[in-house]
Amino acid sequence: MKLSAEETLLLITCKPQLTAAEDALLSRIVATQLNWSFLLWRAETYQTTPLILHHLNRTGLTAKCPGWAQEYMRYWSALNRARTEVQFSFLGELLNHLSQMSIDHYMFKGSLFAALLYPAPNLRPMQDIDIMVRTEDVRQTQKALYSLGYKHGVFNPADGNFTHMFRRITPAMIEHKYALHSVTKIAKVQPTFDTSMIAPEWCLRQIKSYVCNDGSVLMPVFVDTHFNLAAGMDEADVWRGAGSRRVLGQEVLCQSLTTALWFSAARVYYEAFQHGTLKIQMLGDIDALLRVHGNEIDWAELLAAAKKYCFSAAIFYVLQQITALFETPVPETVLAVLLPNQKCEPDPGDFGEILPKLLSRTVVTDLQYCA
Repeated sequence: MKLSAEETLLLITCKPQLTAAEDALLSRIVATQLNWSFLLWRAETYQTTPLILHHLNRTGLTAKCPGWAQEYMRYWSALNRARTEVQFSFLGELLNHLSQMSIDHYMFKGSLFAALLYPAPNLRPMQDIDIMVRTEDVRQTQKALYSLGYKHGVFNPADGNFTHMFRRITPAMIEHKYALHSVTKIAKVQPTFDTSMIAPEWCLRQIKSYVCNDGSVLMPVFVDTHFNLAAGMDEADVWRGAGSRRVLGQEVLCQSLTTALWFSAARVYYEAFQHGTLKIQMLGDIDALLRVHGNEIDWAELLAAAKKYCFSAAIFYVLQQITALFETPVPETVLAVLLPNQKCEPDPGDFGEILPKLLSRTVVTDLQYCA
């Protein structure tokens, strides 16, 4: 499968670190006649717009882009930066509050990767904040969130109104789900840029917000409280290796990086096929995690988890793909163990190659019978 120039640019810029060869490839691509409308539409869907702009600025290539595309990326990234600042401000407040209440917890998913792997957290946009707590602490955690001003409900980015809803924690939810209903807290911010340049579509889609008549922006922060990584997963596996790590200048309780790796790989795979969610951003997360913290990965633990929860095929396709795309350092012995065995009973979790799905590409393999 030959990638287009736009797809190639989207893929090589979805990670925080580029090699010299990738910088050179980026330079050659930008010099061609790109379909910038398609590229920016995809980048917005993948939430990689700030990272593309970062790499263009870093390599001195921004001036070679059409003026309108530069402005689009600049203002989209500025609005995202305003959201990120609010998100991390609220996250710090929440984590400190949970610690004061002696509620066992850790941060994971987007907030962990944004803070740990990227030059600046705003380069890794996230829709919400995710925290993990113990099952026995979910009610106390819900009360803690309420005390900080969070509410269950729906924020309408079309008019800035919030509709409050009451959500109860039930035994059935604890048994069959892995997270509580999301809660929301709204901040009113005054950006340092001209908010009249914010496209209404941005506020309705990827950066949920509402621009007020006075130029201020209502910015909702969504928090998802998890008590498991997936329904039915053993608590010991969810919490294995979690501990304190220095993040953004302070000690924070974080998910184990080994768990973060296998969870992210399985998640990007199954969300792509089962939910149609396109997140090449997460390929960049995994590449950066292995390049920066590869020495901390317990590969035997990852293989054990993959076998126990039957997602060896998912992790294989993701790790094999990023190895092929980015030369990400993944041990060949690990890939050999994860490799699906086509001579055995078909794996119900094996949906095949992931890249066409992530690129939303219709691909039919040209098969020919043997002579």
